[in-house]
Amino acid sequence: MLASRRRFIVLPVLAAALAGGAGTAATASAAASGSSGSTVSSPWTQTDFNSAHSRANLSEQTVTRATLPHVQYLRSVVTPLDDRANRVCTLNAMVAPLLTGGSLYAVANGRLTKYNPATGHVIWRRHVSAGLEGTSLSFSGLSVANGLVVVGEFGCGSVSDPNGFVQAYNSTTGALMWSKPTTSTGGPLNQMVVSGAFVAAAGDSAGGGDVVSVRRLSDGAAIWHSFTDCGSGAVAVMAGLVVSARCNPSSPALVAYKLTTGAPAWSLPGAWIVQRGDHGGGTGGHLFATNPAGAVVGINPATGQTLYTMTGATNVMAADGMRAYGDCGALGVCAYSTANGARVWNAQPGTAPPVIAAEAGGVLYLDQGVALNSATGKTIEALWSGGASALAIGDGRIAVVNDPRVIDLFGLHGF
Repeated sequence: MLASRRRFIVLPVLAAALAGGAGTAATASAAASGSSGSTVSSPWTQTDFNSAHSRANLSEQTVTRATLPHVQYLRSVVTPLDDRANRVCTLNAMVAPLLTGGSLYAVANGRLTKYNPATGHVIWRRHVSAGLEGTSLSFSGLSVANGLVVVGEFGCGSVSDPNGFVQAYNSTTGALMWSKPTTSTGGPLNQMVVSGAFVAAAGDSAGGGDVVSVRRLSDGAAIWHSFTDCGSGAVAVMAGLVVSARCNPSSPALVAYKLTTGAPAWSLPGAWIVQRGDHGGGTGGHLFATNPAGAVVGINPATGQTLYTMTGATNVMAADGMRAYGDCGALGVCAYSTANGARVWNAQPGTAPPVIAAEAGGVLYLDQGVALNSATGKTIEALWSGGASALAIGDGRIAVVNDPRVIDLFGLHGF
């Protein structure tokens, strides 16, 4: 049985657009399709958008600040209930969704599904336990890259020492291409990202400690891994480096390894928490982390140099290169300049503090359904009610998980 019924606030299209005139929504829809009929390309390809977990889609040009007043609820897709008798842990949670290549991907209830977001129809669906029969799994990440859909997951038969797995499926057919444990000797998996030709994963558990591993995307071949006594289970790839926090009691540190070799690049002593960055892969950008004193700081990911402190911030929910957006306690939601860490604006758009956010097209979307002008913090629209557990904006659509089994799609008329 589904959770409580969702209430949608459906926004009207202007009369000019309804009359077939050159209204903003109609113009945007036509531009998105292109004169040749091609599909828009502003993909959201990973659970948190990129390998830095930026949760900011800088290429979205269809759903923008200008067109947001014309956005409406389009349709929903539903994942079936888990039907496996040997389920050990709770799988009734949606991971992702992803919007890329004109398709919608999501994993829930032991199934990986590819949908047509324009109709809601299922293109293919696979049990993610393929090759791991008898193992009950929960999921920690999803990515689409180089013709593969990559899923990060962990067995939950053991609470203290779960083993992690990474599996890759053909994005066209859904065929399983490869399946690998976190390392050859096992190990937990809490978070997974794809960067270029590599898959980086990290996890920690009471029994297994902490592991950071890198595999080749094309075939899952192991490149390198590193074990420590404990860690945060978080990993980000920036400036060609794999960054994670280590809490080894004798020498806690924030550490960076070269993605391709695992060679140490830099480390900062003390107990750190990795939050997110604004640019993934081989580019520079800014890494945001909580330092040993409990302050959120901006770091040069290439060198480990601390650049500034973001006064009042408790976490960073999204970062788009110009601004980092975070929870700032009594001030509500705050935006900070990534150039110097200064607070640009603060807003209190709802009664509950936001948990997740996403930025695209000059709009900051909060999990409660409020959409803010990302430059000023002013509220533009309220698109849905209730706290979303997952959120993605790409290819001209907004995908919202407001129920453990349901993805609601929003966008311009005709999408």
